[in-house]
Amino acid sequence: MVLQRWQTVFLFLAAIAMAVFTFMPVMGLVTDQGNFTLCALGCCESSVPNYLLLTLDCLIVVMLLVTIFKYRDLKLQQRLCKIDILLIIALLITIACIWLMQRGIAIALPTPWIILPFVALFFTLWANGRIKADRKLLSDSERIR
Repeated sequence: MVLQRWQTVFLFLAAIAMAVFTFMPVMGLVTDQGNFTLCALGCCESSVPNYLLLTLDCLIVVMLLVTIFKYRDLKLQQRLCKIDILLIIALLITIACIWLMQRGIAIALPTPWIILPFVALFFTLWANGRIKADRKLLSDSERIR
């Protein structure tokens, strides 16, 4: 099915961005005890793993991969894509809440890797638009027949 290729590419790029996000530090924490980094997965010696971020991130990656392989049912794929978007937004809200909770305890500085969920959100929104366009194209071709 030729119509599937663009949303597959976009969803795959979003899954790669979220998979890389698992291993990268989210924010740096400067406290009286020293400097730490907050990661979804404890990736280095001075990092603090956050299992809520890890759970959300793994769920997003799995859902993005499931969404890719549901290409035969565009309606279901579009619903799954919307769920992926909501999960990514939930991850971003969780990061914002963690940042706000750290404000009194430590100085929290975001790392450049914080952009990866935004990249994944952009690609997922783009894939959702392509799925919508493909559904419209298929419905128009059915109407002509």
